[in-house]
Amino acid sequence: MTDNLTDNLTETLADPSRPPLDSGRILIVDDHPTNIDVLFDYLSDLGYEVLVAEDGQSALERIHYARPDIILLDIMMPTMDGFDTCEQLKANPETRDIPVIYVTALGGISDKIRGFEAGAVDYITKPYQNQEVLARVRTHLTLRRLQAELAERLEESREQNEALDAYAHTVAHDLKNPLNLITNFGRLILEDPGLSDQSVEDLEHVLQSADKMNHIIQDLLLLAQVRKEAAVQTVGLNMKETLRSALNRLKCDLDQHGAVLTVPEVWPNVKGQTAWIEAVWVNYISNALKYGGRPPMIDVLCKPDDVPGFFRFGVKDNGGGIPAEEQGRVFDEFSRIGQHPVEGHGVGLSIVRRILKRLEGRVGVENNADGPGCTFYFTLPEAENL
Repeated sequence: MTDNLTDNLTETLADPSRPPLDSGRILIVDDHPTNIDVLFDYLSDLGYEVLVAEDGQSALERIHYARPDIILLDIMMPTMDGFDTCEQLKANPETRDIPVIYVTALGGISDKIRGFEAGAVDYITKPYQNQEVLARVRTHLTLRRLQAELAERLEESREQNEALDAYAHTVAHDLKNPLNLITNFGRLILEDPGLSDQSVEDLEHVLQSADKMNHIIQDLLLLAQVRKEAAVQTVGLNMKETLRSALNRLKCDLDQHGAVLTVPEVWPNVKGQTAWIEAVWVNYISNALKYGGRPPMIDVLCKPDDVPGFFRFGVKDNGGGIPAEEQGRVFDEFSRIGQHPVEGHGVGLSIVRRILKRLEGRVGVENNADGPGCTFYFTLPEAENL
């Protein structure tokens, strides 16, 4: 298995832009000159830069001046043994990432377990073959280089995501003003009694499209905010008022669809962020309007969750439900719910999942057991009385 791993990792270094296979700085820590000489000559001839230390203390001092890429560490040494040396290396943020391979005569299972618990990545038992040492050195140097490349790419990805969030936030803000202008002028023109029936119908389509664009912009702004905030400060929510604000935003849609809505009278105290949870309600109820029955029969639900210390909130519709095989994908970005002909821009539910993850809750959907349709739900942690 080790040979296959080495072969696979070696192939990743075929790119000429990568460092040569046998390159890097190796520190040998051993109190036996013969062992040092053999490994020193062998690894140096292959092209490695080899450093030497005769005990743990001198190894820690040498690392301060010349940082190795990997350490071959004996265990049985005077002054400071290999276990203590490795523990000190792993306790130091500047050296904890240097891979340590024990090269020792101690081959008992308890010694190996203690070595790995101290932070070593591998274990070679004396007597050894030089080729075995080389194979393990190559493998762990390659792993370290790949980890460094991955960290660099992750940092680049983080910077690109930040730039994309900033761009989305800027574009969304820049679109709001002209869109509001279109909406306001459209409503003003709609009040003209001289408009023909066809003009009224066409103008209503324009206003509906503008309203849809406004929802998309709000989602973009919310997505940028959710991704940007590193630490989330939760507060006690007045869920009744939060839902009322969401329903006010959806009043025109509710009236247009002739929706029948039932809402609980009593609400528990939970922790969250008011603006974010309002957006969750807007997304859930909007989906119930789009994919529910005609007319939409929408029940807003609230009950203790199966997980102690959490409450579950939901929106139950009377639509066609969601096939079991699709329920795990509806919260993915740009997914569609079932085969319903109504189109969506595909980011709302993915934002809901991001929000609840940040608020230590969870989301889900399940088909109704007592009739048609399905229930989208989310959970939030319980809060003390407001």
